[in-house]
Amino acid sequence: MLNWSEMSIQEILALAIADEEEARDYYRHAAGLAGNMHTRRVLMGLAEMEQGHAETLRKELEELSVQRDLEAGMAD
Repeated sequence: MLNWSEMSIQEILALAIADEEEARDYYRHAAGLAGNMHTRRVLMGLAEMEQGHAETLRKELEELSVQRDLEAGMAD
């Protein structure tokens, strides 16, 4: 069980990215199994949304890393 109060924002974002990627893969897999073209398109659209969420979270994580590095540089 996760202890959220002891996790850093970086750890939380990393978990969120993994969750988004898992959801993306789930939708892609389901799309591959779908027999109906409309259903396949909807599922692939959902997969793309999850990929977008993962990318947004990755950018946030990167920005936090840059900010942390800048703050560390200011302390020198």
